[in-house]
Amino acid sequence: MTAGDAPDTFAVLLVEDESLQMMAAAGALRDAGLRVVEAPTVEAATSALAAEPELRVLVADIDLGGEPLTGLMLAKAAAARWPDIDVLIVSGVMNPETEALPAGARFLKKPFEPEALVDAVCGLVEARAAGRLAPDGSMTD
Repeated sequence: MTAGDAPDTFAVLLVEDESLQMMAAAGALRDAGLRVVEAPTVEAATSALAAEPELRVLVADIDLGGEPLTGLMLAKAAAARWPDIDVLIVSGVMNPETEALPAGARFLKKPFEPEALVDAVCGLVEARAAGRLAPDGSMTD
């Protein structure tokens, strides 16, 4: 799947503290035709969410090394404040319980292939566009 398969092109906020993982993930999303905003910290991510209304998907690593807040905490706060943002949580360290995720959020285990990231991101947007993801983030089918 590519961004061209999604309803329209869109911007993704990528929150990752490891620079090599950020480069690989951002490259995969850009290669798929998506605009990527990179944020290495929760503070940078929150600023980007407030400043960039065209963001459609938040991809956040759970463990943001040394941050007082986790990517999961960021995702919950973002989902509450910006309900039109779809959320993908990634981690190689832990696998959160489904009920720990914001409503409608998906989880992708690291390491993952670039195509798996693109598929997961585009799948979230497609689910909302097809009416399978309600504005509150819950799945409707």
